[in-house]
Amino acid sequence: MRTLIGAIGYRNLRDHSAAFEVVDRLAAAGAEADVTIEDTSYNPIALVQWFQGLASDEQFDRVILVAAVPRAGRAGGALTPYRWDGRLPPDDLVQQAVTEAVTGIIHLDNTLTIAGYFKALPEDVVVVEIEPVDHAFGPEFSVSVTRAIAEASTMVRHLATDAGAISALPRRGLELLSRLQARES
Repeated sequence: MRTLIGAIGYRNLRDHSAAFEVVDRLAAAGAEADVTIEDTSYNPIALVQWFQGLASDEQFDRVILVAAVPRAGRAGGALTPYRWDGRLPPDDLVQQAVTEAVTGIIHLDNTLTIAGYFKALPEDVVVVEIEPVDHAFGPEFSVSVTRAIAEASTMVRHLATDAGAISALPRRGLELLSRLQARES
């Protein structure tokens, strides 16, 4: 089973760059032959084009994305692993995600929205979110995110090599969809 482990975000933004530390650690430790470790934050449109350009024997069966994303109600350094449910927002919000992507905004939700819309992702998409604390320029991490990076590295390696581990994760949709549903109720 071919698996991609990818980081989404920006480098050198302290805690918001935690995903890169995770994939850098995994790459330094070496990966299984069927695991590819990649910086996948080079624009959601380019990522879709890369996926679509893969030969059938090179396509991924599973994608694991790691990102530091602030979400309401989580403590700094919290890890939130889940299987993405693949549900997409309405077309106008897909267009907004594309607009943001072509102007250089890189965000986990935009990446999932765009890649999902173009059917570039496999059925198995796992997300590991790290709750950032400090948002400033620089390479250092807060204490809680430093701990989370170590835990996330172990978790992601396990998810990449043990198919059963993924089935235990909850299914979740995009945060954007949750907010829209709450507004409509």
